[in-house]
Amino acid sequence: MSKREAPALEPPTDIPAVADPHTAAALRALRNPLLGLPALAMAFGVPAISLALAGVGWVLIALLGIAAVAFLLAAVLTFVMIGGWVGPAAKLLRAESWREAKVKVYRPGRGLPKVKLAVRDGAKTINLVANALPWPAQQVLARTGRIWLVGPDERGWAAIRSAGLALPLGQAKVTSENVSGGYEVNVVQDDPVRVPLASSDAVLVHTTATPRKRSRTDVVLPGLLMVFALVMVFDLFGRDLRADQTPLAIGVVAGTLAIAGLLAWRIAKLRYWAAMDKLLAAGPWTSVPVTLDGDTLRAGDKAVALRRGAKELRANAEATGLLWVAGQPSGKVAVGLPGYPFLSVAEFSD
Repeated sequence: MSKREAPALEPPTDIPAVADPHTAAALRALRNPLLGLPALAMAFGVPAISLALAGVGWVLIALLGIAAVAFLLAAVLTFVMIGGWVGPAAKLLRAESWREAKVKVYRPGRGLPKVKLAVRDGAKTINLVANALPWPAQQVLARTGRIWLVGPDERGWAAIRSAGLALPLGQAKVTSENVSGGYEVNVVQDDPVRVPLASSDAVLVHTTATPRKRSRTDVVLPGLLMVFALVMVFDLFGRDLRADQTPLAIGVVAGTLAIAGLLAWRIAKLRYWAAMDKLLAAGPWTSVPVTLDGDTLRAGDKAVALRRGAKELRANAEATGLLWVAGQPSGKVAVGLPGYPFLSVAEFSD
């Protein structure tokens, strides 16, 4: 491993690929929508059709119908994207082990965002195209030059992944195109371990840019709705309510409480990113040796509590014995993996 790269979790190469729990979980996550989305479309569509035939509840019919159509469109899109690949991939993952190869990543051409991969697999080169390969995964593959794959099968299907779970499981297919004739993906930061501040980690900055920006803009609409709702509440209760206006009053109060809950949630997101920005600016990435004590990570005599949703960081820490923190490992800190799209908060306690 290069000194410029943080040690990262690698898939086992001596067992069937699907026996790796991270691979199995990623496969389930890809397969579930193929069954779940059509089921949800039916769950909303059947009542909508029943109500329509009965000729009652047009508002409810519209809401149920919109939900059914949305889930149906999502199901169709999911099937178009991965429907033909999931079955062959599952078969490959059961029959083969992950094997490591070298890779060069090339920019997608026009049309669908199909990233091109030139994979050096032993003595042969396999040209692959990968659908909708996320930008952070492109950067990890391009920066490390390493990829793991199973396949391809007789139809050219293959499954791929990277180190560190940046790409837990990706779709790829053999192409006859000379992919190396295109433009190679530029590595935006080839030394992520040595960035001066964790907040300047290029992959992390790109990954968090959208949620950070949305945390600011998403407060505006609930805030305006809250002002409007409060005006309505004060106006309504400033009058002498008649008995027949009681349902209206209840509806206004319930709507105001719902808007207040939405606004509180948005404000919590805004505060989270404000606090995270401060934590990331605390210093450079620092590796902290950790051990697993039962289900608890420990750094020396300190227990380390990771927030929910940090499963990739926990997996990397358990596999490498290192947890990467911004600044010094004390109290509440930002945690990540240099050059990877993972970010969470950990707390060190005695």
